[in-house]
Amino acid sequence: MYIESIELENIRTFETKTKLQLVHPDRVYQSEGIAGSDAMPEPTLNNVNLLFGDNASGKTTLLESIALASLGPTATDSRISPRPLIRFKRETQSKESKKTVSLRKWDASICVELVLHGDEFLDIDRENNKSIGISELRIRKRGELESFFFHEERERDGNVNWDRAYESDNESFFIVAYGATRRVDPKAASGQSMSKSSKFGRANRVESVMMEGYPMIPLQSWFLDQRRGKRHDEIIGLVNQLLGQESFVFDGVESDDDFLFSKGGMDIPSKSLSDGYRAFLGWTTDLLYHLDFASQRSNKKLNEIPGVVLVDEIDLHLHPKWQMNVIKTVAETFPRLQFIFTSHSPLIAGTVEWMNIIHLKLGQLHRTIADQFQESIHGLDADQILVSSLFGLESTRAEPKRDQLRDLTIRARRGDDNAAKQLIQEMARGLEAKK
Repeated sequence: MYIESIELENIRTFETKTKLQLVHPDRVYQSEGIAGSDAMPEPTLNNVNLLFGDNASGKTTLLESIALASLGPTATDSRISPRPLIRFKRETQSKESKKTVSLRKWDASICVELVLHGDEFLDIDRENNKSIGISELRIRKRGELESFFFHEERERDGNVNWDRAYESDNESFFIVAYGATRRVDPKAASGQSMSKSSKFGRANRVESVMMEGYPMIPLQSWFLDQRRGKRHDEIIGLVNQLLGQESFVFDGVESDDDFLFSKGGMDIPSKSLSDGYRAFLGWTTDLLYHLDFASQRSNKKLNEIPGVVLVDEIDLHLHPKWQMNVIKTVAETFPRLQFIFTSHSPLIAGTVEWMNIIHLKLGQLHRTIADQFQESIHGLDADQILVSSLFGLESTRAEPKRDQLRDLTIRARRGDDNAAKQLIQEMARGLEAKK
């Protein structure tokens, strides 16, 4: 399964109906002589989407909405509990107006077009080669409570085999999500982890974008069972591919109920790694766990399984050097997964092409405007990207320094030679005095 598009209406900052097309490995791109091909050229990383925008512009809302709608009809039975979805409005309506609104069957909606694979089709439709299915959730608010229900139209989405979604141990409709407050739960290794809000495995995979501090599954809680499993060596290889060269090496060696990572002749337990490594390995090894669990009855390699992965703040705890490689590394390690990332980092933005970027802006009355980004920024440095339309900064300098340089520039343009010389000097040094 991939997400072809998502359409939101009256969901938080998305008040007016907003539809976005997403990049995925099966998307058909610009091609001469092929009817129906996409007008956009194919990006180098054809499985990556990057959501960029100010705080509160709706990036996390998009991730939550995709996660919910991708559950299809199981969303209503899984007891999953997102934050309030319907756009808040002050009670300024008349009684007659409120009466009219109360007669409506729904107040907001999320609709995704799904690209289907394998058993996600119904048998009766395989011969028709229908690859697109629909999942639509409609939300109704009554008093303090919101309820959502799956809206099905047989002629529109009857080719989707939703029965596969009611079980978690298959690779159909695979989706995993990681929120910005994600963390590894050390108690999970000893079986003392906090209980999930849902006992349904598919719902547990996406709750991280809806709950603060939602725990991920640590490597030591499941990989020990793989020592004699068919995927033991495969998982070790994928972990090392994710870490990259000149980094720690993982060979599956365990000590005191923890796995060791080696570098420069030194072995370090995973719990003693830096925050950056633990944060990155936390969600990537959790992803490997879910891929492994979902493919128990499959002969596919883990990096051959299609699906969707949502990651809020992909640059969380990562050094700038790592930020410049993380998306490419993850995307190339799992070429059949569709990734939807968010970030505020100009270094992250510079590693992808404009075709990968969706730009979210807040308009009047706190309404989100979402568009395909059109400006080429791939390969620009951080300062250039920060003053591009993606970030919209006037300058990357601190305000006092900016004011000083502006004053010197004005004086230099008026013929002040000393100001011109000082301008050149000041552009290369900070305001504070050296020791």
